[in-house]
Amino acid sequence: MDAWLVDLDQVVPTDISDPAGPSDVLAGLTEEELRRGAEFVHARAAHRFYRARLTVRRLLADRLGLDPRDLRIHYDPAGKPYLPDRPGTHVSWSRSDGLLLLGVTETGPVGVDVELVRPDAGSMDVLSFVYPAAPATATPRTFFHAWTLLEAAVKATGRGLARGAKEVDLDFGPGGTVALRGITGHGHRPWHGHTSLHPTGPTAPSAMTAFVSHDLPPFRVRPWPPR
Repeated sequence: MDAWLVDLDQVVPTDISDPAGPSDVLAGLTEEELRRGAEFVHARAAHRFYRARLTVRRLLADRLGLDPRDLRIHYDPAGKPYLPDRPGTHVSWSRSDGLLLLGVTETGPVGVDVELVRPDAGSMDVLSFVYPAAPATATPRTFFHAWTLLEAAVKATGRGLARGAKEVDLDFGPGGTVALRGITGHGHRPWHGHTSLHPTGPTAPSAMTAFVSHDLPPFRVRPWPPR
């Protein structure tokens, strides 16, 4: 497993553009991605979207020894990304405001999620609606462990939150901890989940990350651009 936590506001065009220069910074995007970016009302949100998609290509291409322009990324009917030319390589990514989390592995399907930790009074109501099995004693601290695990789990299975949340079995422990017991209906191999908290800056909220796959060997979430 390789994983990167990307600060999109620190990514500069020369980090992700074609060597020909900054004028080609959007050359690697598909027509669909350009269309989606153009739908954002605020320029900052559009820039973050473009940077996220270009950074995904840059990091995956570097890992696979390819030119980013030669890397093809497709999506299945549920929106799960896959690499048609590298069927043995599994990828997942998630974005929260100015952060991007990318995970890639050859050990099987993977799902990742990242959320900026900004407690909200209604967060537990949202969790209870999506995941009714959440105990009434769960605290707001529980929310980010549970929510990111749910998101990562349904991304790993390709089911999406609306259909897949009921297949996820979470274990709510003491002190707000949450663990993944398993995912039903997707074969007999066990599923494993992992959450961790990462600082993002002296005054910025921390980020909760979650990874779900059949095999989760020890790995490190690397910051990018490199510090």
